[in-house]
Amino acid sequence: MSVERCDVLVVGGGPAGLIAARELATARPSLTVVVVERDAEVGAPVRCGEGVGSSGLSEFLDPTHAPWISRRITRVVFRAPNGSEVRVAEGDVGYILDRSRFEPVLAAQATAAGAEIRTRVEAVGMRRDGNDWHVSLRAAADDDRTAIRARIVVGADGVEGRVGRWAGIDTRVRARDMESCAQYVVEDDTVDPDAIVLHFGDRVAPGGYAWVFPKGERVANVGLGVLGLRAEGQSAVQWLDAYIASHFPRGRLTSRTVGGVIVAPTLRATVADGLILCGDAAHMINPLSGGGIVNAMKAGRLAAQTIAQALDRGDTSAAALAPYHTRWMRLLGDDHVRFYEVKEALARFDDTFFDGLAVTVNRIPERRRTLGRIFASALVRHPGLLPVIAKYFV
Repeated sequence: MSVERCDVLVVGGGPAGLIAARELATARPSLTVVVVERDAEVGAPVRCGEGVGSSGLSEFLDPTHAPWISRRITRVVFRAPNGSEVRVAEGDVGYILDRSRFEPVLAAQATAAGAEIRTRVEAVGMRRDGNDWHVSLRAAADDDRTAIRARIVVGADGVEGRVGRWAGIDTRVRARDMESCAQYVVEDDTVDPDAIVLHFGDRVAPGGYAWVFPKGERVANVGLGVLGLRAEGQSAVQWLDAYIASHFPRGRLTSRTVGGVIVAPTLRATVADGLILCGDAAHMINPLSGGGIVNAMKAGRLAAQTIAQALDRGDTSAAALAPYHTRWMRLLGDDHVRFYEVKEALARFDDTFFDGLAVTVNRIPERRRTLGRIFASALVRHPGLLPVIAKYFV
């Protein structure tokens, strides 16, 4: 088996891995940075709703007139279990990406900076060898086995990632913290092209929610996530089929994807000797919303900064990489712990509570509706939420 060497090996060509590679190759052109991605191309298949916030995305790329933007979003609509709607925001809310075009742009930028990206290559095992990681690779095209020695490995291999586990990090997810998701691309005349719709309810998506994210005038990503422990023995696809039949009975379905979303706080450990975990592989998803694209990109940038400093000092130990975890928790990780507590608190209430909350919130003038005021209204209806929610939103 041939063995090559590199300074940094990034496992996973999603937003976290590509930003880590781009930022590292840009900051330290002398380093050899290799990205391996098991799929045939970066950005496909798409396994998410593709929604991102405006401010977070703009930290990394200019979305103005970008061909990888499917739609600019100006409204957010929450739909209660009984179907009543609450409009929460008007203005520059965010974007729906075309990830099949978005991630190739990140890959091109990383390549232009000096990183090497290899698709159809899967990491199948790794072991510590002195001060390096010896990573076994398999080329999907011909099952050819090779290996690479890397001073540092970035594990950006997603929800089902194995890199962290190979490094001895506990990456297990409790059943109560994993949602099964399914999504169709739906063509339908009833799609509001300017609004994202989030629909809650035990008869809609138990333990999660359904979403409608417009990608054009009459096209949207329509999906949902369900908690297996509350799904009554039905799969996410079965719940989604029922939702489509009810809300888009004349819609034309053009594609379907399935996957999982971790709705838990960040792992307690995200570094080891010569290793950093990023994005979904480190459970860096917002556990309240399930959103993780911009989070992953922020983590990738932090990883690149930390790695550059560690290599400059010639120290790639876990202690040298530990500032990455500290900085992440300050940036978003501590908030995710709080959001998880809010999610757990809200899970105790039934559909009647949320239907009543919608009535209460709709009495607030639309221009004054914010998440803070929505949670304040929730407190009025159920003061028992005060210890969890008040200090975060009110």
